[in-house]
Amino acid sequence: MAAGIMETIGRAGTAVIVAPIAVIALDFLASGRVVGGLAFLGIIGLIFAIERYVLTLGDLLERGLGGLVGTIVKTESADDE
Repeated sequence: MAAGIMETIGRAGTAVIVAPIAVIALDFLASGRVVGGLAFLGIIGLIFAIERYVLTLGDLLERGLGGLVGTIVKTESADDE
């Protein structure tokens, strides 16, 4: 459950960062500066892509240690009772 909470907090942080950029993009598009508006929308897309697809050191450690612990620690199944 902690991973879900941390992911939610991370996405909320991303939304806080992206919201002002979206307002700027909409302002540019509404005033007829299409290239600038599209550039800001591209920046928003990059921010979401980085947040979703780039792995951090913590992610790599979590994946590696999770697999290592799974191979070392064997859990007893409930069928053995």
